[in-house]
Amino acid sequence: MARAAVEDWPEGYIIVVPHAWRGDNLWTDMQSQAQARIGQTLREMYAELLQQPLSPGLERLARQIEAKSERLLHDS
Repeated sequence: MARAAVEDWPEGYIIVVPHAWRGDNLWTDMQSQAQARIGQTLREMYAELLQQPLSPGLERLARQIEAKSERLLHDS
């Protein structure tokens, strides 16, 4: 029972919550914490991804898209 009382579940654990508990604040808190951790992990992953250089082909494509959007903005 003592383990069930722990509020800080280690990352990577699968937590099974009976349907009867799902209206309880504990379930809502667990969902919020898990969503916050997932969000933080994704933000870190995307930040690292944005630091990676683009391939030459993607670089050219990005420049073409930027140039075309600038022309569209100036034409309107």
